[in-house]
Amino acid sequence: MLRIVKAVVILAAVIGVYQVAAIANGTGMPPPSSSTPAAAPARAMTPEEMAVEAYNSGLEHRDKGLKAEEKATAAKKDSDKVKEEKKAREEYEKAFKDFKKSADLNPKLPQALNGMGFAYRKLGDYPKALEMYDKTLEMAPNFPDAIEYRGEAYLGLNRLDDAKQAYLTLFAMDRKQADMLMKAMKDYIAKKKTDPSGVDPAALSTFESWVQERGGLAEQTRLMALNVRHGSWR
Repeated sequence: MLRIVKAVVILAAVIGVYQVAAIANGTGMPPPSSSTPAAAPARAMTPEEMAVEAYNSGLEHRDKGLKAEEKATAAKKDSDKVKEEKKAREEYEKAFKDFKKSADLNPKLPQALNGMGFAYRKLGDYPKALEMYDKTLEMAPNFPDAIEYRGEAYLGLNRLDDAKQAYLTLFAMDRKQADMLMKAMKDYIAKKKTDPSGVDPAALSTFESWVQERGGLAEQTRLMALNVRHGSWR
């Protein structure tokens, strides 16, 4: 899903991986700064710079895939739906190639691994997506995008308890990402009510009750926060 979060990404080759926890995955990376004077002859790009370039290209294809996916969902004609779904898949495949190239060029870049996980998930390979998210979180344990993405992959595998734990982690860390996973869980429930394959009806019912309870709690705490801020204005 689309994340448009302004951030400056500092290459993990020259920083500690824990700094990456504060970086969202939704925007492109600026290329590493260079002290080379403007008038100096052009030089070859470093592997780190090429990794950034490949990563940014992957983001562009990812965003195109998401837009095509949205069009497919809104399409009224079956032919248009099929066309947009095909386009989305093609863009996700291109995104995966770019993210993999980025990771190969700079293995210490968790955003690239996270992007690979995203592409794998969109292409339906949930086990490989989980593998990429796990590797990302080994490098950057508090990377909220990866935790949210992994939660959605758990849903794709009907691992409901793991999805709940991912939500609780995000709720304490990043409410925006928690809200995204909450929406994904509600969409999952709606889909499974139509096609319950792969999940026990009783487990789905229990999960739905938990989601309703947590959703209500999230709304209550949000209103409480608003009331506190309003009180400070008086």
